[in-house]
Amino acid sequence: MNEVNKFGLKRRPNSDVRRTIRKNSGFGCVVCGLAIGDYEHVDPTYANARTHDPNCMTFLCIRCHGKVTRGQLSKNSVTNAMREPAALRAGFSFEALDVGNTVPTIHIGPMSVKDCQSIILVNSRPVLWVQTPEEAGGPVRIGAEIRNEQGELIFSIVDNEWRVQNESWDVEVIGKTTTIRNGPGEIALVIRTEPPGDLYVDRMDMSIEGYRFWIQSGDLYIRLPDGNTLRAEELNFVGCTGAIVADNSGLRFGVGGGMVMLSMEGKNRTSRVIDTSRSRNAVCACGSGKRFKHCCGSF
Repeated sequence: MNEVNKFGLKRRPNSDVRRTIRKNSGFGCVVCGLAIGDYEHVDPTYANARTHDPNCMTFLCIRCHGKVTRGQLSKNSVTNAMREPAALRAGFSFEALDVGNTVPTIHIGPMSVKDCQSIILVNSRPVLWVQTPEEAGGPVRIGAEIRNEQGELIFSIVDNEWRVQNESWDVEVIGKTTTIRNGPGEIALVIRTEPPGDLYVDRMDMSIEGYRFWIQSGDLYIRLPDGNTLRAEELNFVGCTGAIVADNSGLRFGVGGGMVMLSMEGKNRTSRVIDTSRSRNAVCACGSGKRFKHCCGSF
């Protein structure tokens, strides 16, 4: 954006000023808390501003910004909201997902999940899941509780409304992509939406119940509590009960159905396609003569 005012000030502030404004606003519109919006000169207005002073600027959603432009929301009301931003009062900023009427596909790095109840479940704690519609003909309900490497909640989805916690170091929404950072250059999570329905987790570094999940160079890594690390190059699940389930019995993939291609980090690279719907006590289909749980079903 090359627009400049009569003092030669460009419309868009630099990245440091933008982050300060986002942080001061709780990463949401100071009036209503919506997470998608833009930066607003309050006093002085942009036309009369000589600098981008974050103390004189704020973050407004498109709707509230439009109300200010049309004179339906006064600068005085915006100034009052800046003293106690809506997102800071609530503890999070938010926005609705466009799920549509079709079953969504959830993508986590190389992993895609469709029509499964639990995408990630750790010791009975759901991390990412899909529930049935509240009423016939309505959309399915996506839920999530995603934590950072320290195990702190940074992003959640409650009945198709996504929320970002304002304790984060930075949260930035550009177009369809939301980026959460723990510090300069430390990306904790990148979420991207492709309406209607598809949700992409392009970057992640999360710890929960002794397990660590992270995405690196397009692969999904899972470190177990015993220190072993698995690298998943391709995982595709359709119609299973749980895509990734971790509990006292170990790490399981595609519980109730699904196909998995998996390689283990730190050992000779191997790729396996596994029908996880078969009984773990059945003879393995690979022809080894061993039981499935002691052969291709052992992760």
